[in-house]
Amino acid sequence: MGLPAIPCLGPVLTTKHPSYPKPTIVQVTCEIGFVSEAEVKLQTGIIYPLFAGEFPEMQAVPTQLQFVVSQQPTMAPELLRSQNAGAFRFATSDGKRFVQVSSVNFVYQSNEVYPGWDVFRRKLLELWELYSTHIKSSTVTKIGLRYINRITHTEKLTRPSDWLQPTSDLPEALLSSQGHFLGRLETSPTPSDLRVVTVTGEPAGPDWPYGTTVMDIDRITTELNEPTAPKIAEALDVLHEDVWTTFDSAGTNSLKQLLSGKLK
Repeated sequence: MGLPAIPCLGPVLTTKHPSYPKPTIVQVTCEIGFVSEAEVKLQTGIIYPLFAGEFPEMQAVPTQLQFVVSQQPTMAPELLRSQNAGAFRFATSDGKRFVQVSSVNFVYQSNEVYPGWDVFRRKLLELWELYSTHIKSSTVTKIGLRYINRITHTEKLTRPSDWLQPTSDLPEALLSSQGHFLGRLETSPTPSDLRVVTVTGEPAGPDWPYGTTVMDIDRITTELNEPTAPKIAEALDVLHEDVWTTFDSAGTNSLKQLLSGKLK
């Protein structure tokens, strides 16, 4: 049975953004925290059929979801700050996407080649409506959107400053590093919002012989929302616009050429 169509999601704020043929996005995650009007028991036999068609694999739920950066010394930032006790995770057969649900939060993560914001958002909202109806959510208490970009270095472009330029979130001292670098900045654009920008590097490895620069942008709002698809879509578009602006303003000409497939 197909998932229900989502009517009128409100204005899409990001249609003006370019669709790059060589995106550096390696992971996109959305978390929706909520409270329910009534206590609903979470049982595998009831929840699994909701997602089994697209997510047939059941997986163990870790204490924290992490994007691991293979670096010495290593410091992988948290992906989600929610407790995962009593959660269930269902993944696609290839393990590249999963849905994780509990009595207080819903998580959708994709590690596939990025399909674009409209496609990701629509799938997210379809899955959320499916679960929200079952869990009888009454109020959304948090929405988080996280993008992780891995920029693969070339033989001639091996420094963070080759790919990223200073912005209000990225200090010049961080980007001018000649060796190890790791920076994390947490700010609140509004009292109910959080922006976390982390930039670090990975050493040379089989898949990137000259190392990488990883830019991790995490945007969270704790403004209370109705659990409907249009309301969540509106909040998601605001978060996505901020993530995009943060990334785009930091990109050098070399990064733009890499994204466009024009870097020689």
